Formats: sequence, structure tokens, C-alpha cells
Amino acid sequence: MVKTTIDIDDERWKRFSIKVIEDFGGRKKNDVIEALVEDFLKDPKLAESLTKLMKDLEGPQRKQK
Repeated sequence: MVKTTIDIDDERWKRFSIKVIEDFGGRKKNDVIEALVEDFLKDPKLAESLTKLMKDLEGPQRKQK
């Protein structure tokens, strides 16, 4: 098992945490994140959707630099 640190916007993390607690109960964030990673690795459509989303998000940032 690996521990890691990621940088996530505070408000986004708060909304994610609340949603996980509402849907699955407390102390389940790790399980949800692990399931999301596994789905990403197994599902090519999910990977394609995320690639498109990341390109869309990077677009305005590239123009500002």
C-alpha cells in the first residue's frame, strides 16, 4: 500500500467529502478514491472522457501563460 499527497481545491474536497459521507458513511473516502482509480484503469471510455475534460480545463490556462 502507498500513501500519497495530492493538491485539491479546498471547496472541491469539502464537497467530495460531504458526498462520500452522505452516500457511503464516514471514513470511506479512501475506498471511494481507490474504486475511482480502478474504474479509470479498467474503463477506456472513462479515460477518454477524463482526457477531454483535462484538455478543456487546460485550454484557458495555456492561453494566459
